[in-house]
Amino acid sequence: MIRSVAFPRTARERALAAVCAMGAFAVGIAPVADGDLWWHLAAGREMVRTHSFLRVDPFSVTAGGRPWIDVHWLFQVASYGVYCLGGLTAVVLAKCLLVAVGALLLWATVMRTVGRRAGTLFATAFLVALYCARELLLARPVVVTLIFTAVFFMQLERYRRERRPRDLVLLPIAQAAWANFQGLSALGPAIVAAYALGMALGSRLGGQRWFPFADERAPRRAERPASIVVLPLLLLLCVLASCATPYGLNAVLLPLKLLARLVPVHGNVYSANVAENVPPFALHEATTTQFWHLKWFLGLLLTSLWVAGRRAPVAHWLVAAGLATLALMGNRNILLLYWLGTPIAAMNVWHGTRRLRALVRLWTARRGAAWLRFVPLTAALAFVAVAAVREPSLAQAAPFRTPAQSAQIVERRPGRGTVFAADEYGGYLIWRLFPRYRPYMDTRLILRTATEFADYLALAEHPERFDVLQREQAFDYVVLPVGYPDRYVNLVAHLYSGKDWKLIFTDGTETLFARRAPGDTDGWDLGSRQTSEDILSALERRFANTPRVREAALLQLATLDVAVQAFGEAERVLDATSSSEGEGLRARARLASGDLAGAQQSAERRLAENADDVPSLNVMAMVLLRRGQARPALSLLRRALVANPFDSEAEEILSSLEQHVDSRP
Repeated sequence: MIRSVAFPRTARERALAAVCAMGAFAVGIAPVADGDLWWHLAAGREMVRTHSFLRVDPFSVTAGGRPWIDVHWLFQVASYGVYCLGGLTAVVLAKCLLVAVGALLLWATVMRTVGRRAGTLFATAFLVALYCARELLLARPVVVTLIFTAVFFMQLERYRRERRPRDLVLLPIAQAAWANFQGLSALGPAIVAAYALGMALGSRLGGQRWFPFADERAPRRAERPASIVVLPLLLLLCVLASCATPYGLNAVLLPLKLLARLVPVHGNVYSANVAENVPPFALHEATTTQFWHLKWFLGLLLTSLWVAGRRAPVAHWLVAAGLATLALMGNRNILLLYWLGTPIAAMNVWHGTRRLRALVRLWTARRGAAWLRFVPLTAALAFVAVAAVREPSLAQAAPFRTPAQSAQIVERRPGRGTVFAADEYGGYLIWRLFPRYRPYMDTRLILRTATEFADYLALAEHPERFDVLQREQAFDYVVLPVGYPDRYVNLVAHLYSGKDWKLIFTDGTETLFARRAPGDTDGWDLGSRQTSEDILSALERRFANTPRVREAALLQLATLDVAVQAFGEAERVLDATSSSEGEGLRARARLASGDLAGAQQSAERRLAENADDVPSLNVMAMVLLRRGQARPALSLLRRALVANPFDSEAEEILSSLEQHVDSRP
């Protein structure tokens, strides 16, 4: 491996390598925002405490005692060790360091493969692509996977060029280590298979005029018989190395099970309801906002392969196609596509634009403006650095992602038992409250059946079913978010209005309910002005230095007030906001309270700013329907669906309107 790395030789190359590494490091700087990290830390802590692997789930109610193929065990122990050294800050910085090392490996691969001048092109494109996917760059085992994919790509590229089997000796060893970090270690054999097939086709058909790919026949100094069997043998060794875990063959089969849950077919509850598993183009919002860059990346990647023409290896096409397929199946895989797709695109663009590059060098040399080639990279690095500086403290989790205050309250109270919580909260509650309390659900959905997960999701849509579940499980506490995600708002309102539970804490973003004892009449009254003032004061102190986060917290508090029909307090909270989203929520609060004129006024103000604001069009349509004006309401709904053909609320209102019209005599 050491021989295969293209070490920087000149001062400019060393500076470029440093820029690439520092930029990649900076992209990863962000507070922990992932709920999975907490159960990883808890698992690492438990293994250190018991000095044994976890083979059954000890943490949750629904999966307690079930077999657990914990292929992440090495990541968990390592993460817990890092956390013990420096808390969340150390975990985030370790993640950034791994990303930077992976970036250097990919940079060295590009430099070694197509020439040292290509480093600037790759570094610029890589920082831009990585920044676009930074929301997926979480403190998860996938960060270790990035390192291993870079190692496999680097060594296979070297072997493709030079056909020296000794360059591949490292890979089975790396595969054995990778298999103990994450189930995505299956990518190792998959990448090897792509290169084996690509080189076989390129070697056999490379001399044909009609073959549109690179001629990959072995160099004269390479032994042809050996080169034919090397990669298939390597593939076999990597598959066998994948079994070198405490879980043996089960660990090898686990990725296939996970892949099946990712396939976006009708009835796949995991693909449709886990945010990171949803195909990026399944929802209109995803294509226009969060993943707007994906279609451009796919277009540029395809163009780069086309530009390279017969110089593009079959293996590059196969790897790019495989990663693109995974990314289109579930948005969590976009990071993997950008990670390896960028060096592939850079190498093929470099191959296919030699004449253009020669003209650019000639033009810049004549004008003494060679520095212009570094302007895009400098701009990318500056943009990434500014974004990193603006991030809040790394010592705390990202706002609204953990029920930290609710967990602290439960932690201080006596007793032990079970907690019903959002699956996103489950991991944090395991970390803070185990073994005294166990959550009903967490994000380790591989331990739950599709039926169990569907029944859990149904509780949010049909809150009355929770009463039946409570009689079976006898939960001691319920911890639910208000806005991240917002699917639990109806369940929160159901518990608040019921006689069996009392609200003992909320900051507007998380809610904590305790079981009400006979004769118990206390609990927070969200309709009280004093309660609202206390919550607002606490939010002001907590987010005084982060106005955008404060605004988001206020909107969630107002949403909670609307859900429990404390409309006056919702208006009071919204008076402290100044955003357009606040005005939209005000319209809904007034609509829910029966103030049709006020709702129309607020909706019209938002439509004056944006005539295609779909939520406001929906509010206006509902106002008109309540006034009996079906025809203009129908017109507004059609406008809403033209602006967003996938808006579920507009479709639901339209469907109910059509049913009403059809039922008329």
